[in-house]
Amino acid sequence: MCGIAGWFSPLPIDSGDALPRLQNMIAAIAHRGPDGRGYVCTAHAALGHARLAIIDLEGGRQPLKDPTRDVTIVFNGEIYNYPQLRRELQGQGHVFATHSDTEVILKLYLQEGAGGFDQLRGMYAFALWDGERRRAILARDPQGIKPLFYRLDHGGLGFASEAKALLAGGHAAAELDESSLHLLMNFRYLPGERTLFRGIEQLAPGEILQWDLAGRTQRFTIAPPSSAPGADVLAALEDSVAVHLTADVEVAAYLSGGMDSAAVAALAARKNPALRTFTLRVGDDPREADHAAQTAALLGVRNQVLECHADMNSLLPRLIWHLETPKVNAVQVALLARHTVRHVKVALSGLGGDELFLGYNLFRWLAQAHDLGRILPGFLGRLLGGAGGEIVRRLQRAPWSEAERAMRIVGELPDWPRVYGLMRNVWDSPALRRLIYGPRLLDSALPDAFDVIRARWPAGMDPVMAAARYERREKMVNDLLWNEDRCSMAAGLEVRVPFVDTVLASAVARLDRRVLMNGGRPKAWLRRELQKLLPAQVMRRPKSGFQIDAPRFYHEFLRMPAHDILSEAALRRHGLFNPRFVRRLMALPPAPRHRWHYFMLFLMLGMHLWMEQFVLPGPAAGGRLTVARGS
Repeated sequence: MCGIAGWFSPLPIDSGDALPRLQNMIAAIAHRGPDGRGYVCTAHAALGHARLAIIDLEGGRQPLKDPTRDVTIVFNGEIYNYPQLRRELQGQGHVFATHSDTEVILKLYLQEGAGGFDQLRGMYAFALWDGERRRAILARDPQGIKPLFYRLDHGGLGFASEAKALLAGGHAAAELDESSLHLLMNFRYLPGERTLFRGIEQLAPGEILQWDLAGRTQRFTIAPPSSAPGADVLAALEDSVAVHLTADVEVAAYLSGGMDSAAVAALAARKNPALRTFTLRVGDDPREADHAAQTAALLGVRNQVLECHADMNSLLPRLIWHLETPKVNAVQVALLARHTVRHVKVALSGLGGDELFLGYNLFRWLAQAHDLGRILPGFLGRLLGGAGGEIVRRLQRAPWSEAERAMRIVGELPDWPRVYGLMRNVWDSPALRRLIYGPRLLDSALPDAFDVIRARWPAGMDPVMAAARYERREKMVNDLLWNEDRCSMAAGLEVRVPFVDTVLASAVARLDRRVLMNGGRPKAWLRRELQKLLPAQVMRRPKSGFQIDAPRFYHEFLRMPAHDILSEAALRRHGLFNPRFVRRLMALPPAPRHRWHYFMLFLMLGMHLWMEQFVLPGPAAGGRLTVARGS
């Protein structure tokens, strides 16, 4: 696990000028690789690397150049099937100078070209310069676990593990993309390949971007490895956990009170009876940490619990700097990583189980809406949604209440992209834009958030399965995995996600909704199967989320600094949000029914800090939360 950065130029690179730029880029993401740095500048390629040593501790330094061919690579991630691929490549005559998975990618490219990347099982993002063919390749894993940002400009191609490295190298200016901010305010993450920085994009999951000296680009898709026909899903999960333990250092596991992390820990403990687990005392259920401790005792693993205490005055600005976008549920992820990295360099997470096995209430609600849509006449649904929603809106103290949203959902049946968006609290409408936004956003040409969903919605599928596929491609990649990567790498910790595995996903894809949600119950199939693995006490617990209580969190940590950071003067200086709307939200009581409103407050506060950190460096609007770049 590492950080990579650099660029490819159609004009010859002056190494004397390029090296300081490259060093600045790597310095901006040095937290991703505290174990070493490396640089290579050739006539048309500048490649930099910050290393977190996990595999081949002595020989895995990068950039790595093949000793016989003019091909060089910088790589971020882990290839879990690299021992098998190495043996196959040795059988084809390749000689290896290291024991690293990085060299396996290099030899695979020499043997089969970019078409060989579909054999890679793991999480990865890499940049490769082929001096013989005078072309460059960027690639990202099909599950989108590892990030890769790029900028095409003046015929050249810049790339980095985090967008801030492109800013540090002078490849882009720190300019806000208002369209991206609008979508962030709706989704609470950035859908698609967007960033908040104008001109900087992400490589899509499973995408290869090929560039040549003429400035031409081509895009290809990596076909992920699949499971054998008829493969047992639980066996595929066990196999996934086993390969995710591949490392030359100790691998631990995160442990909550739920069954996903418990299953990962139980399977990992089969391979490593000395497994250590780590827990943060936070979540929907106040007994979460106690449940985790009980699970650890039942599984016979050593567990450590961290109390959720931190100085938010310094933590939140640093988080926004690392995340490069405000995130509502990143604090707890960052604190857990900080705690864990004091003991180990690698940890397994249970992230991804709900997306793969239909574990969210969202899927149950969609199934119920599907049944309702079959019996409710369309005109009646539209009448209830329109008139009922308007009546509820007028009666509620706060805009966009849960009751109004429920009525709007009924009125949109069976428009599944729109129904899904409303269930996920996408609110976009002309009236709410006027209510929420300041002049800068109101004067911008903004996309329709529901159209963004519609453009990416899987066609012709059962709405529950379509939503699951959409969530895996969008919310999991751009929200959950984004959080996990940035918060763990900010601490120099590698986090692996066995539920987010191409071979496991291939096995689960053979199960339909009626099997996965037997009786309409989220995660019913997995719950039944895990009874073979986990103690009954674990299986009987109700589901709880690893998330903060947004209203309580705001009032405990953010209420005082928010009055400065979201002051009238700051709101008018940035022009992003309507001061009247901000004051209205600040006056709301910290009740669960106002969760969305406090999410909005958190995002608005975070965006002001983002502006101060990236666009207008300086004091954070006079507030107690201090800007901390690079910390």
